[in-house]
Amino acid sequence: MLTKSQIIVLHTIKHGDSGIVVQCYSSLYGRQALYYRAPKKGNNLALLHKLNILDVVTYHSGGSSMPTIKEISAPYGLQTLRSDIYKSTISMFLSELLYKCVKETEPNSVLYSFISSSVQILEHTSSGISNFHIHFITHLCKILGYMPLDNYSPQTPVFDIVSAKFIPSVGIMKVENRVLDKEESLLLHVIMNTPSTNLETLKYNNTPIPVSGEIRLNFAKHIIEYLSFHLGNNIDIKSLDVLHQVFA
Repeated sequence: MLTKSQIIVLHTIKHGDSGIVVQCYSSLYGRQALYYRAPKKGNNLALLHKLNILDVVTYHSGGSSMPTIKEISAPYGLQTLRSDIYKSTISMFLSELLYKCVKETEPNSVLYSFISSSVQILEHTSSGISNFHIHFITHLCKILGYMPLDNYSPQTPVFDIVSAKFIPSVGIMKVENRVLDKEESLLLHVIMNTPSTNLETLKYNNTPIPVSGEIRLNFAKHIIEYLSFHLGNNIDIKSLDVLHQVFA
């Protein structure tokens, strides 16, 4: 049976001399593994870069066999995701995050639309790139059903991972309660209220807040810890340190 769908590349594994197993997120099937045999002529393997959005025609004979990609094309021409070191490193991080977080093999149009639109925004944006990944992982929490309660205030200035809300800072035990510090908590509140197209300067009450590379790194680690806790699965993202080094 032939099927037309659109996929977002998350991970690829070489199979034999010319075969590739493509781990992807599909518009029709959710998380999916596809088999692709590269043609002798042409350079279609270059299309299989991280987070590329592809139109594919697949053949599936049924049973437990893996669907095979028969036709492949790139409708959006996402060039800077490969050529720009900053965007390609972000793509590496986001694809690893999705690869390890999203396991469901059922269609989810909201999640697919979120990933697809985010990829296209990253491709075309020229400002605020260093903050893009922390915005993405925060709003991915919402799409996955774990968006923190945004009850931030001067009276509740720290975020508690376990209760998924902001709490008073008086009398808390940081290690035991697994809370973000005040800087990261404010950043979380600001990011939840900032569109992905306006990340160059993050502001609280119209005042810019400082976001250093170290703050971004610790924030990303804590949001991954937050996702790990609520998904019930330890998520280890190896590319986060690489991303930190690139933007340091």
